[in-house]
Amino acid sequence: MTSEPTPKYTRLDICRRFVTSVRHSVELGIDVTDADEQRVRALMPWQEKLVGNPDTGVLHGGAVFAFLDQVGGLAVAARVYPEFEITPTIDFRLDHLRAPAKGKNVVGVAECYRLSEHVAFVRLSAFEEGQEDEPVATGLATYMRMKIPSENYFRKSKA
Repeated sequence: MTSEPTPKYTRLDICRRFVTSVRHSVELGIDVTDADEQRVRALMPWQEKLVGNPDTGVLHGGAVFAFLDQVGGLAVAARVYPEFEITPTIDFRLDHLRAPAKGKNVVGVAECYRLSEHVAFVRLSAFEEGQEDEPVATGLATYMRMKIPSENYFRKSKA
């Protein structure tokens, strides 16, 4: 009996690498803190440039949306590991339950709960750091599964 070779990268490595390759994820300051087969957890730090209302200092809802969309795609990557797939968003529904407080970091959690041949289904939630029982947003998303060989994604660029 032959065993599968140990993957070169962990789920967390793949998620972090993908975040660094997407400009808006870098601008949002996304930090992937945990990635396992069931879910991905990431943090988006409060930043002045992401404020939607200068009078209150709360983050713009679009920043929360973009953050959770990225975390949802990462949950698919973690689920299909050690394979890698590009996962453009098909549909994304987000309920903004309340604004995160001024100066508070936002944590996002996404779970890829079902995979079909061409579509991944994801549940998402966001909350202020340390306030997991009081979400600021919850949502559902679907992502297209575009299968590519992982060696093509992790190939070193010729500098």
